[in-house]
Amino acid sequence: MFRKKWKPNKSQRREFAEKMKDPEFAKAYYERREKRAEKRRSTSSFDYESAGGEYIPTKTQYEYALKLLSAKPSKEEVEACNYVIHGYNYQEKIHHDYIHIVNEYIRLCNSKERENGISF
Repeated sequence: MFRKKWKPNKSQRREFAEKMKDPEFAKAYYERREKRAEKRRSTSSFDYESAGGEYIPTKTQYEYALKLLSAKPSKEEVEACNYVIHGYNYQEKIHHDYIHIVNEYIRLCNSKERENGISF
């Protein structure tokens, strides 16, 4: 049987918001919160460095990486595009952070196309 997670009611939320207006209380609250988070992280077996994994880029990601390279990208975007292109061409896994950068560009392009009424 699952227990329902406790949530503050309206008056409790209002009371907490009033307390957070006091800078000393707010500072102490955030310090306590950070200490709890550090304690949980220290005993956690989760590997934060390798979180997210590695994947083989898709054809769409490859095509948009090529498109991004011709659109005056930043150094970070150039590096991501190069990894995505290499990963797709050689069917090798690359870190998800590089794929994420290309996916952001895809979303940006799709939102611009929707605004302009353009579709593929």
